[in-house]
Amino acid sequence: MNLLIDIGNSNSKIAITKDYTILKEIHSSSKLIKKIKELFSNYKITHSSLSNVSSPNTELIELLKTNSYFFDLKNDHLPFKNPYKQGLVGDDRLALVCAAHKDYPNVNTLIIDVGTCITYDIKTKNNEYLAGGISAGIDLRYDSISQRAFLIKKINPSYPKNLKAFDTESSVNIGTMLGTQLEIEGFIKKYSSEYANLKVIITGGDSIYLSGKIKNTIFTTSNYVFKGLEYLIETNK
Repeated sequence: MNLLIDIGNSNSKIAITKDYTILKEIHSSSKLIKKIKELFSNYKITHSSLSNVSSPNTELIELLKTNSYFFDLKNDHLPFKNPYKQGLVGDDRLALVCAAHKDYPNVNTLIIDVGTCITYDIKTKNNEYLAGGISAGIDLRYDSISQRAFLIKKINPSYPKNLKAFDTESSVNIGTMLGTQLEIEGFIKKYSSEYANLKVIITGGDSIYLSGKIKNTIFTTSNYVFKGLEYLIETNK
């Protein structure tokens, strides 16, 4: 069994997997070390991998190394060409490219992760990684409006039914949701003009808001990082 850990900007996710099937998944933002120790006690974990875009956690890494064969996105062999020096690209982006390489080897692929931030990453048909842009995620956009516009309260994200607003809330939803969609569609068009037969994958927790709204794309689960971490383990065993 594999233990996969995804420490993001907002929370942490843990998965126990076998043969790319998630047997158990935990969402946690606290007591991470305690939870990991419990999992080692309750499951026959042989391998582990970690994606961490937060502050370094040496205690966690030592725990993983002591109790399993640990594979690191920073130090182990990646299944694609990575021209960037260590630390210049986040673990989550490297894990997503690993997953894209597993699903679409030798295919031009654009991976768009809609989370706290929106990231754009290219894996070429020659399996070379090219990092793209980073922009504010959906929640960050709503938060920035409510924090800087005195008369606008925090609004729950909702995809608008049309372009006509009938109050402030619907105006913000049009501007934020459709603004995000148009941004993503613009990047897809731009990248498609440079990379032939581009396969587009959209993932991340907030991609659910746009699922089915953007043509000629593949919407996958928010667990795409887990697939990349497991692929890292399998290719390095």
